[in-house]
Amino acid sequence: MEKIVNTYRKLCLIPALVGARIDKNRRIVTSVWSHRNLEKSKSTKFLKYFLLYPDLQKDQELTPVDISNELLFSASPSEKFKAVLRENDEKQFLEIWQQENLYRTVDLNILDIHGKVYCDGDFYTFNWSPNETKLLYVAEKKMPDSKPFYKRKAREENNQKKANPGQEYIFQQDWGEQMVGKKNSVVVEYNIENDELSLLEGIPDDICPGQLKYSPCGEFIVGVGYKTETRKLGLIYCTNRPTDIFKFKDGKYEIVSPENKASRNPIFSPDGKSIIYVQRDAKGPHMSGVKLVQRDLSSSGVSDEKILVPIVQEEIQIENNEKFFGLYNAMISKRCWASENRLIISTNQKNTVESFVIDLDSGKITKLKNENGSLVVLDVFNDLILANSRNFLNKDVLMIGKLPTKGKEQSMSWIELTQRKKVENLENHEYEYLDLCQSVEDVVTKFSAIYVGPDSGADKSVPLIVYPHGGPHSAFANNFSLDISFCLSNGFAVLLINYRGSIGAGNNSVDFLLGRIGVSDVSDCILATKEALKKYPWLDPSSMVLCGGSHGGFLVTHISGQYPDMFTAVVARNPVIDVASMSIFSDIPDWCYVECGKEYTQVGPVEDEILLKMRKCSPLEHAHKVKAPTMLQVGLNDLRVPPGQSMEYFHRLKANGVNVLMHTYDDNHPIGQVKNEMDSLINTIMWLKENIGKKN
Repeated sequence: MEKIVNTYRKLCLIPALVGARIDKNRRIVTSVWSHRNLEKSKSTKFLKYFLLYPDLQKDQELTPVDISNELLFSASPSEKFKAVLRENDEKQFLEIWQQENLYRTVDLNILDIHGKVYCDGDFYTFNWSPNETKLLYVAEKKMPDSKPFYKRKAREENNQKKANPGQEYIFQQDWGEQMVGKKNSVVVEYNIENDELSLLEGIPDDICPGQLKYSPCGEFIVGVGYKTETRKLGLIYCTNRPTDIFKFKDGKYEIVSPENKASRNPIFSPDGKSIIYVQRDAKGPHMSGVKLVQRDLSSSGVSDEKILVPIVQEEIQIENNEKFFGLYNAMISKRCWASENRLIISTNQKNTVESFVIDLDSGKITKLKNENGSLVVLDVFNDLILANSRNFLNKDVLMIGKLPTKGKEQSMSWIELTQRKKVENLENHEYEYLDLCQSVEDVVTKFSAIYVGPDSGADKSVPLIVYPHGGPHSAFANNFSLDISFCLSNGFAVLLINYRGSIGAGNNSVDFLLGRIGVSDVSDCILATKEALKKYPWLDPSSMVLCGGSHGGFLVTHISGQYPDMFTAVVARNPVIDVASMSIFSDIPDWCYVECGKEYTQVGPVEDEILLKMRKCSPLEHAHKVKAPTMLQVGLNDLRVPPGQSMEYFHRLKANGVNVLMHTYDDNHPIGQVKNEMDSLINTIMWLKENIGKKN
């Protein structure tokens, strides 16, 4: 046990590269990193500065600076000011720094004009006006005070502001899992010169605004309007929620994107005359392909959109005969424009994240050179690009390069500002992408998997963890993962499966899984496992185990019931066990309907047929056949997959004589708090080692 714990402690010290920015003089790179701090039981976030020579080579690397209490950060356009949102003892402070000193400090709690500031990706706003006199952010709307019908008052309370009696228990929806307490957002504008905060008036009451930006001219604002009627469904990991792109000027709210779409991530074109954003249908699977569109703001028609990148159904050929599988969870940095009207964007592509140059004039798409796993762009300034080079076996690498002129983008070369170094104990390991195909007459037959493990070994000497991802419409991408490194460091090989339904392989693959969960995804996992055993003779077929969370937990519990003699142990984190009951209690009931091939609605009577289909496709149907020792890891505050799912499964397995153990955590769906993650991962390895190779 001590060796396992020490291994975990070492891996926790490996930092993840969160962001980076190059200064206006192109001589200083500011990078943001984060790693787990076991002593504090939370993550530590810190800055690292790099001084550059004119040829972009590294001159010096300065000592890191802890910024763990900084929630948001934004430099003004000229870099004269820096805005920081800081949190101390649950209080939030807005700070404006200038080069000489701290210029302004605002105690947001004392002013009491709004609730907590939103810092998440869906609503995140921390944007300077072009003239650097104002700052925009989004916060929780301050609700009217309420009180009980009767409460004895202290004398000093008699002169306090009035509160409405009997309204303190009225139900108000929030945005679900990991967004508890976020119910209604407001836009706040801080006037730096006058040191005053004001709420923008004129945004409809049924809209939660987010992702706001000043126009380059400073005369208006664009943002995303999240619709709240008739029901707020869980927002995190869900790009299918109905949203509009809006323009806000002089108190007037104007929708500039088509209706019944999910439009988000607006950015202004370099000339400021148009906006570019991603868009998909506001229905269907929670994550899917998106198109990149451009709209001229001088046009009066919302249908006047130019498609820059379409939704790709399978694959298309782009510059230099590269394959392109479309845009998915498109990653666009705050600064994303290169010269000559070129946009830089990162997105999932099968087993990696890749970065592309999109030429808005010609429509050409060019993949940036990448030879080491995934490549995520962090900042673009004057044709200099900062990027994160990532893979399973190495620490994150901060790189810089200068983008060549049009038509020569693929020849771009990179300079590594941090050392590329393999993780300790993984020197003799490899990763390999496996292209797989089902021999059936389905619309989609191809999928992929990633083998990560020893590059050689004696026959049948290495135990294998079969690891399908959650979602189901997500994907494993080649980047450093503490979970995977921890498994590898403890003697396992890992097979990561991007089954049909995963993003990054064409939108047909995403749509294929609808109505087939528990069948085609299970079949893909079994085929991938069998192919891995053939390809890597050092894998031991008698020492195979299953790990997965959420829909990955759905799959590993399905597999252990459908193939009870194939695997010797199971670990499932917050698994979906019964889709039918989940459809009532989850923050995403639509997921249960859509994944079973049915459109979600609460209008009219409940259909017995769809509820029966939900039950039939659930792991609960096969629970009585399970033999493998099973560990369940459950977040008691999980709103996505209610903890009752695992509890029912626990009792059913126990009643059927299965060796089953359940750990419960005061946590939500990812079980991501540092102390809980540590406990769950260490217990995972101990459980697998205890039960590996045992006959069921």
